[in-house]
Amino acid sequence: MKYHVCSAEKTLAILGSDINLGLNDEKYKKNKEKYGVNVITSKGKEGLFSKILKALKEPMLLILVFSFSIAFGANLGKYFTTGDGDFFEVFGIFFAIVLSVSITLIMEGSSEKAFATLNKIYDSVIVKVIRSGSVIMMKQSSVVVGDIIVLESGDKIIADGRIVESFDFSVDESALTGESVPSKKNHQLKLAENVALAERKNMVYSGTYVASGSAKMVVTAIGDNTEIGKLAGEISKENEVQTPLQQKLSKLGKTITIIGIICAVIVFGFSLAKLIISGEVSFTSVQNLFITCIILIVAAVPEGLPTIVAISLALNMIKLSKQNALIKKMIATETTGAVSIICSDKTGTLTQNKMSVIDMCSSGGCVNKFTDNKFIIDNIVYNSTAFVNKKGKNYQYNGNATECALLVYALENIPKLNYKKQRDSKEIINRTPFSSSIKYMATTVNIDGANIEFIKGAGEVVLPKCELSDYQRNKLVLDMQNFQKQSKRVLCFAHREIDSEKLIFDGFCVLADKIREDVYQAIKECFNAGIKVKMLTGDNEITAFSIGLQLGICKTENQVINANEIDKLTDEELKKILPKITIVARSTPLIKLRIVKALKELGEVVAVTGDGINDAPAIRHADVGISMGISGSEITKEASDIVLLDDSFSTIVKAISFGRNVYKNLQRFILFQLSINVSALFIIVVCALLGLNAPFNTLQLLWINVIMDGPPALTLGLEVNSSRLMENKPVKRESSIVSKKMLIRIFFNGLFVGIITFMQFAFNILGVSEKEIGASTFTLFIAFQMFNAFNCRELGSESILKGVGKNKIMLITFSLTFILQIIIVSFGYKLFGISSLAFSSCIKILLTALSIIVISECYKFLYKKLKNKGIKVSGFKLFQKKDKKILVDK
Repeated sequence: MKYHVCSAEKTLAILGSDINLGLNDEKYKKNKEKYGVNVITSKGKEGLFSKILKALKEPMLLILVFSFSIAFGANLGKYFTTGDGDFFEVFGIFFAIVLSVSITLIMEGSSEKAFATLNKIYDSVIVKVIRSGSVIMMKQSSVVVGDIIVLESGDKIIADGRIVESFDFSVDESALTGESVPSKKNHQLKLAENVALAERKNMVYSGTYVASGSAKMVVTAIGDNTEIGKLAGEISKENEVQTPLQQKLSKLGKTITIIGIICAVIVFGFSLAKLIISGEVSFTSVQNLFITCIILIVAAVPEGLPTIVAISLALNMIKLSKQNALIKKMIATETTGAVSIICSDKTGTLTQNKMSVIDMCSSGGCVNKFTDNKFIIDNIVYNSTAFVNKKGKNYQYNGNATECALLVYALENIPKLNYKKQRDSKEIINRTPFSSSIKYMATTVNIDGANIEFIKGAGEVVLPKCELSDYQRNKLVLDMQNFQKQSKRVLCFAHREIDSEKLIFDGFCVLADKIREDVYQAIKECFNAGIKVKMLTGDNEITAFSIGLQLGICKTENQVINANEIDKLTDEELKKILPKITIVARSTPLIKLRIVKALKELGEVVAVTGDGINDAPAIRHADVGISMGISGSEITKEASDIVLLDDSFSTIVKAISFGRNVYKNLQRFILFQLSINVSALFIIVVCALLGLNAPFNTLQLLWINVIMDGPPALTLGLEVNSSRLMENKPVKRESSIVSKKMLIRIFFNGLFVGIITFMQFAFNILGVSEKEIGASTFTLFIAFQMFNAFNCRELGSESILKGVGKNKIMLITFSLTFILQIIIVSFGYKLFGISSLAFSSCIKILLTALSIIVISECYKFLYKKLKNKGIKVSGFKLFQKKDKKILVDK
């Protein structure tokens, strides 16, 4: 039932209540049985085992589980057959699984907290309820539908209800609707059915506060059926859509596994045919062949990738926390970098969510600085019942928001002003409170023996009573209208001695919810980075359009749409118009959620920022939910993936830059590891097909895995952020994490290393002694991978020689790794089943391994030359750019 369409009398009749008597005991019991209790239903807690299973379903962890299963099975079979199983690798994979799951469990899991926070709204609030003709105090949980609640200034509203009586009543609904100005309420109104929640002037909603006046409400909805209860339901729904990174890693894992299986099947078929032809088929020979093929699949799977991803994301979470962005979901670190659209709330996110004096004007004109008009200052001090207290750099408001803003204006410009002492030292003769009917407030004060009346109020009420010429009056009206067209509020000041008929006009001030200082630059940076910004606000179209123009979010009114119009559109119609719309006015929580879902279906990676309860569902279901840490509601913080500790929109830009760098670092690691996998796969396949023994034994493979998955590989994830990243467009949701250019480099480098290493193993191309062939093959493969790691630092066509010293940790790590390799071949060679290497052999290996950098640099040089001439390279059409700066590979 939509009670805003009914009169107060009809609503009371429907619910069986009375404005003066409330519910009797019999009706209370019936309503409690019919409508339930005033509590939001919490979903049950998720058990630890359930959380672990959920974590293991992540695509990158599935790769690890698959690798562990195959490796464990293969080595168990090998152990029972030969008594020699390589369980070091199995343990390493198991440790990686435990590490990744642990990080996930520690860093994530906010939905339970969100519900706990929602229920805090309903804890221990005492309300005044009329029952059987008596006003009694009771807990909010005892309130039922049909109860009459008495509301006064400052009260928290704990249920939805129809106002049945009101006196200059207004409610702060900013947390629910996004409106920064308190909503004026009137019990006498009857509204149309499709009126937006923010415009329902005869209703009040749970989770909001009484700003001024008094009223009686009849409860129409409690608990789960309130507007905030419906939001709780939306927050509780699991966001089953994978993040862009999860989708990309899942696709990559499937592709690599399929390639490994195909290679294994080819080797198995070819080798089995050879056994049949030679007549050497036996259970043992087929079993050994099967184990070899399983090892082949394990070699193809990048089992170190999930661990590196988890550690890389965790490290960047710590870095971002130092930049005032608290990451609550580990995967959000990277997802932020893929954001293509930011859907932002206005109040409290783009603006400060508090009224401020932005201009002070007199009959002579406006100034952007402090006025020295004594009567205006006295008006602000005496003609007010508000109080403000300064804590640090911020002020705490107590009273009417407009009066508080005026006091802050005076305090900021008169450091020695003690308004409390000044107010208490004077006798207040008379006070007329502000009301919507008279539209002004007046206070008469005895100052130095003279009774002076101070008046502040609407221009249409104050100006006609002032001594002004027609020219002055018309000019002031025109000035005020210009400000009002910009959705700013205007307040006039005047005074008179009590015996005088006419008012003396002192001036007028302009108030507005100021835009945060950092927002202008942050939005500009977003546009430069190819990120679109849409504003979803509870304000009307005029106010929304005015703010949008100031921020550069919109240029014409055609880019603004009312939420009511969206309600009439089908999902397909909404998708068609969304790319052209930049501002949605009168947004409701469900409209915001619908827009987010539509944008995601269009292939956009969506971030939602906000601070109010009304933002929570959209934040929960966005790819990246971002809340304000200082001004944000607790519900919104718990529903989000990122909390901005400084409430700064510019911190979002920093987070995006970090996220993009994380993505690039993951690409660097994938390029490095898949190059190793391709080279290892090539060597194993060729040796198997030719009937040769494997070139590496168990301990050698373990050492190779340390380089692939350990500290040396991890250092690729620590490359510093580049300013060029914010010049590129966002990576599309459907794009593969392995680009075409990366794929070419993976196969080129992998095959180059594989071919040279195999030739050394089979044909001794380096000309080392017979006993050094095993050691030289092993060391050459290691040296190739270490030099190739430096190639992988630069994903584009830039030379690696320019920034070779930037990643000092990588230089140190790889130097230590190479020293350990020299120690192995010089002193620990027996442990690894090889002979020692002569110094001359080490030099040959080093120079041969350096060829991977030389050939890569030659390729980049040729690529840039062809690119400048507009010739297609690697399947890309390249246009000649003589006068323009050529951006490197993105």
